[in-house]
Amino acid sequence: MPISADLYRAPTLILLFVLVAVFGALWRQRRTLPPLRMRAGEATTARQRQMMWLVGWMFAAIQLEMEVFGREQAGFWLAISRASIQMAALMFLGSMAPQYLSRKPRILYVVAFAAPVILFTILVSIDPVPGQLARAFLLASVFAALLVAARWSLERHLLPIWLSLLLVALVGSGAIWLTWRQEYGAVLMLVEGGTLLITSLLFALAFRRLTAGVMLTVGGLGAWSLPLLLTPLLGETGVPIVLTRTLNLMKVIAAMGMIVLVLEDEIASNRAAQLRDRRARLEMEKYTEIFLGAVPSEEENRQYDPICEGIAEASRFRQAAIIVHSPEGRFRLAGQAGMDGALVCALDALAQRTTDEKVKNAGIFSKQVIGHLVLADLTPLMIPGDELLQINFREAHAIAVRGRERELLGALLLAGLREPEEPLLTEDVLPLELLAARIGATREQQMLLRRLLQSERLAGLGQLAGGVAHELNNPLTVVTGYAELMMENEGATHDQAVVILNEARRMKQIIDSLIRFRKAAPLSRGPVSLELLLRDTERVARRDLEEAHIDWQLRIAESLPHVLADRDQIRQVFLQVVKNAIGSMDASPDGMDRLLTVEASPAGHSLHVTFSDNGPGFANPARVFDPFYTTRDQGEGIGLGLSICYSIIREHGGQISAVNLQPRGAAVVIELPAAEADGRLETVKEVEALP
Repeated sequence: MPISADLYRAPTLILLFVLVAVFGALWRQRRTLPPLRMRAGEATTARQRQMMWLVGWMFAAIQLEMEVFGREQAGFWLAISRASIQMAALMFLGSMAPQYLSRKPRILYVVAFAAPVILFTILVSIDPVPGQLARAFLLASVFAALLVAARWSLERHLLPIWLSLLLVALVGSGAIWLTWRQEYGAVLMLVEGGTLLITSLLFALAFRRLTAGVMLTVGGLGAWSLPLLLTPLLGETGVPIVLTRTLNLMKVIAAMGMIVLVLEDEIASNRAAQLRDRRARLEMEKYTEIFLGAVPSEEENRQYDPICEGIAEASRFRQAAIIVHSPEGRFRLAGQAGMDGALVCALDALAQRTTDEKVKNAGIFSKQVIGHLVLADLTPLMIPGDELLQINFREAHAIAVRGRERELLGALLLAGLREPEEPLLTEDVLPLELLAARIGATREQQMLLRRLLQSERLAGLGQLAGGVAHELNNPLTVVTGYAELMMENEGATHDQAVVILNEARRMKQIIDSLIRFRKAAPLSRGPVSLELLLRDTERVARRDLEEAHIDWQLRIAESLPHVLADRDQIRQVFLQVVKNAIGSMDASPDGMDRLLTVEASPAGHSLHVTFSDNGPGFANPARVFDPFYTTRDQGEGIGLGLSICYSIIREHGGQISAVNLQPRGAAVVIELPAAEADGRLETVKEVEALP
């Protein structure tokens, strides 16, 4: 073919190269957009699609350059020309339907489909009249490509399966027939046309909008495929010359359409980014208005409802719940918004059954989505027949609420995602992460403040006790002495002296107890087995438990380490806590089962011992450890028992807290430091019952 014969196509070639250059410039400056979702785990991002479009148009430009300058003689150059245009069509197809034929190794369907097509193209270009063996190989290549295409059509993607199979069957049967008739050029045209037709349909279904970019791309690819499909069926004389002459013009139109598509997506991306930024700013302002300091410091029911309402109103999630870590080592639902009653009850029940150990073993926070947001699978925490299973609430997005030492203080559960087809971005998650951090800091601050106030109250009492004890001890000694002298007399005077002596001794005992707040008693610390100590406590308190009709349940974790403590003083604390629990359940209604549960479990470098009962609970949990605070009738107690327990635990470097349980009951949680791993193990001896 003379070089001048196709020079009329030179302007089209120049324009196509210019468009390829524009495509390359846009690709380098392209912002990454959300993926075009084809199938879970197999989506391509906008930048990846654009790269495949750029490579496809580079192949198309190479083919057109060889066509314009007459380099398409049979042999090597013809093979390059034909393979280039086939690769261009395959690149466009692969950018819109990226499923994998196999995972190990990872092979895309488009690669598996392209291999026999390109091999067929090269063979028929180099040897236009193949021999018998080569013809069999070409026919096998067509069958291989057809099988891959049919298997590809069965995958779920944008095109309906029936339509994909129909197009594959029509093009494939035509290709097999033409190969049998040795019309190899027609086979290449049919495959290229079929690929472009399917690609144009994929573009139309992927970008469902009537914009200039979509119409130019779909129309250009469709018009490009039309003469390629008609020529093998009607012959070159049956196809209007205007269609063949405008074939390269359709390429330019399709290229322009894709460039416009890129620009349209960029504009849409900028608008979406502005909307996300505005929404994130408004969300941050909404959360800033929430004054977390107004959240009650006591463990009240649903104290975080206002925060959850703000999340449901301002974030991308319609449902929100806050789970907090309770002092007794479990969790509870502290606030919710957007959830119905059944879901709230089921979540609360799940939280109260859940312990730190269960959360750790279940790996709730291991499936990261973006930032600190995870997709929590709640199924490992459920029980058979769990109500959450019945309402199909198996997973939820979650953000852990942690303290300064990264200990788990709770979690923010999120569900009911708005616009679920849009992926979650950093702008959607960052305000929630900051809010979770604020909640964690506030809870930690409130716990520290409660401990500080309690310590200050006891320190003030210690200062008062130091002065009062010295002033009262001497007068009480005189009173006691004269009372003992009066007891030598007979009659009413003797009885009155007994009363005076007993009350004086009681006052002396109170003063001795007060002195403890000023000066700690000497400790004899050593590794102590909590298991033996708790079983000994049960033995000592068994008679009182049986008389009060209270069922005692002891749950001790396996391989429980020892604590570094004074055995006698910790035993005193346990007995006092049990005594208080027995007294509180006296007010339980008749006929109601009375239960005292004691749980001991490790928690990092400490051990937690929880005494929980199903009694009426504390009237005011914040004042349980205050000296002289008691809810009993006058004469039944002076309110120093738990205050002394508080002092003993603090002297051991531990913590003690009291909390009401929902819907009924109370718990006292004691945290003690664990003994060193190589410390001497001490056997707890049995003790006699207290008088």
